[in-house]
Amino acid sequence: MTTIDPFDPLEPFDPFDSFDVISPFDENLVIDLPVYETVLGEAAARGTSPALIDGVTGRAIGYRELERATRRLAAGLADAGVEQGDAVALFATNTLWYPAVPHACARAGAVVCVLDSQADEAELAAQLTESGARWLFTTPALLPIVREAQRLRGPGQQPVEEIFTLEPVDGHRSVQDLIASESPEPIVDIEPVTDITVVHHAVGSRRRAQLTHSDIAADLAVLASDNPLEKGERVLAGVPFAQQDGLAFLTQHALRCGAAVVVVPELMHAPELLDAIRAQRVRTAFVTQSVLYSLVASAPEDVDELGPLERVVCVGPELTPDTAETCAALLGVEHIEYLGRQAFAGIAPPLPGA
Repeated sequence: MTTIDPFDPLEPFDPFDSFDVISPFDENLVIDLPVYETVLGEAAARGTSPALIDGVTGRAIGYRELERATRRLAAGLADAGVEQGDAVALFATNTLWYPAVPHACARAGAVVCVLDSQADEAELAAQLTESGARWLFTTPALLPIVREAQRLRGPGQQPVEEIFTLEPVDGHRSVQDLIASESPEPIVDIEPVTDITVVHHAVGSRRRAQLTHSDIAADLAVLASDNPLEKGERVLAGVPFAQQDGLAFLTQHALRCGAAVVVVPELMHAPELLDAIRAQRVRTAFVTQSVLYSLVASAPEDVDELGPLERVVCVGPELTPDTAETCAALLGVEHIEYLGRQAFAGIAPPLPGA
């Protein structure tokens, strides 16, 4: 197996400039980097350029701040008892600090188990048991589901030792509390080719997607080729981070490219979404099919009101040609794009009311 280190001074190499060579299907070529180096390796140099933007309040986290936060969060996790190889569950809806958690877990050598944010109490209990996670991150609104899931698991199951929250709430340590840790950053020995860093658990399925650091790096090379983003470009997060495509495109690909991810609540109404697109000058909207339809239904008559919006990238089955053309025209974009790295089966239903 050939291993390429892009930081080898004797053989300078940028894995993201060789899309025709590097592929997740090429088992003989490996990008030998931890995921946090692949995604945030240039973060410090980008300084205060926004990495994450709250689409409601406008609060922004710069690249340097985000990179430092993942280091301090990893230290906080180690201080809480997380060791290399441990599983940390992430059961949360989209929030500003969500993208920091997977990278912090990777820095601590832990495996982040991304659980479906739409899971009910019984489904969450099953996913927690399957993951073996001893720590869990969640959002305050989901705490009742987490507590009931804990009760349903009953005695004899590996307990979740501590529940952290992505936003401050009484009775739990938050991401901000962990970032404030004064403990040293953990030193771990990462083997990018073999060490699993992310596991996706889906509701209603026993299947799990397990990704090593190198798997993610190769996947990002494909995304960069099929769905390029520019530095500073603002991307609407209209897909749950908990979905595999949402995590890959928004918390890995967009940040690796230097774009700014505009984070909005998952159940945000279309008028507020359109306001966020205008206010944050979103250029690319990365959306689910249902979000696309809701945006189209509420789109202004004058598409110029949507500002610099140029691209809509949709996750899901391809629309029928007529539906896609209608959606594109109403949003003022040339056409509806699809996540090129994934093959979808079937045809989507027609636009509601069309």
